[in-house]
Amino acid sequence: MKLDQVLIYGMGLMGGSLALAIQEKYPNAEISAIVRSEKSKKSILDKHLAHHVYTVVESTSIQWNEYDLVVFSTPVATLLEIIPSLPISGETIFIDLGSTKQTIVDAVDKHFNGNQHNYISTHPMCGSEQTGPESAVPGLYRDKLCILTKPKMARETVMESVKGFWESIGSWTIPMDAKSHDETLAYVSHLPHVVSTILVNVAGNNKTTMEQVTSIAKPITGGGFRDMSRIAGSNAEMWTSIFKENRYFLQNSIDDFIKQLTEFRNLFLEEDGLEPSKIHSIWDLALKQKETIQKTK
Repeated sequence: MKLDQVLIYGMGLMGGSLALAIQEKYPNAEISAIVRSEKSKKSILDKHLAHHVYTVVESTSIQWNEYDLVVFSTPVATLLEIIPSLPISGETIFIDLGSTKQTIVDAVDKHFNGNQHNYISTHPMCGSEQTGPESAVPGLYRDKLCILTKPKMARETVMESVKGFWESIGSWTIPMDAKSHDETLAYVSHLPHVVSTILVNVAGNNKTTMEQVTSIAKPITGGGFRDMSRIAGSNAEMWTSIFKENRYFLQNSIDDFIKQLTEFRNLFLEEDGLEPSKIHSIWDLALKQKETIQKTK
């Protein structure tokens, strides 16, 4: 892939870290960025994440076809507003870092209306609870999965180029259709953020717990709470967008979670008390499925 001129639209943690990865692998690439605020613009220039930085207001004269690669690192709702402005023809390759895929692919298919094009939707499976360009770190994408979703009329050669790009900066890739992506991610990514956030709020709403944790200078929590609460409340704007775009599959995952949680709670209501074999069965199944999902064996 030719990478003389790169534009990253939205340069928070993900976009900024991608800029660092491109600088490392493609030192001759000239990187431009579009951001919403003057504060972000200053942070990006101070960290040398891009050669040129424009606010959205300043970017109205930018021509997409001036760039070899355009990366959209924005909430999906924002991206859906941008897609109709993309050129139908040209050599520029467009990718996004969106956490949902169906609405993006539908918008791309509608916009290009049967014409071959250079848009591939991608989802690098990395990040953290940190936000903003000041959180950008080198190596964020190294040894991480990037899911590639090809719209109907995207060129196969472009799909291969995008695959090669992600692998060149250290990621490993798999193709996945939009429906499979959104349903799978609802269970392994989106639901965990909901559970983590609600877990913290449940603990925080318990009077005795809060009296104890506020009475001492150091955390009273163990590793389990620390691990499960790490992602609680992270970037509400981004997650609101994800929830809206993936509401159907996320609702299904929440329903499934409530069903199993209710079944577990009902074990405490049985007249003969907790049956150890039932607890062991649930724990054993979780261990087996964790090994499958997380590839720990």
